[in-house]
Amino acid sequence: MDMTAIELAYPVFLFATLILTLIMIPKNEYREYLMYGFLVGGLGDVVNVTLLQNILGLIRFKNQGIFYVLGHHALSPLGWTLVIMLFLYFIPRRRIFLWLYIISWGLMALGFAYTVHNIGLFDFQSWFYPLPAFIIFTAWFAFTAWLFSRTSSKAAKVE
Repeated sequence: MDMTAIELAYPVFLFATLILTLIMIPKNEYREYLMYGFLVGGLGDVVNVTLLQNILGLIRFKNQGIFYVLGHHALSPLGWTLVIMLFLYFIPRRRIFLWLYIISWGLMALGFAYTVHNIGLFDFQSWFYPLPAFIIFTAWFAFTAWLFSRTSSKAAKVE
């Protein structure tokens, strides 16, 4: 079965993000970041997609091809796992930079959502983007930073 460029967007993103995590995160720290990535990123994505797509009908993955699994895009949780790993590894120590960092990642997630929308892999209710989605993404990153700061020995104390 031939895959189109559209169907390859998620695998390419996933591969590039995986390479970044392997290059950036030291081997002896990888396991802990992977655990947070899986719990907050991967499972968080499944919960968000189930709520926003399957229950509320606000978003919808489309043109998923072989990656369609139970109404979800199979690579989306893997992508979020890796994104959260990178987010946590580079998290700043100073409070002002932390909030700017969280907002920046919320904007990047929003930009990625628009990108996959523009190439035809994702759709949403017109009123849901940009503001409500930005708030959800930013809250997700803020929760991730809060959880990490409270539970991880790798978390630096915020000044």
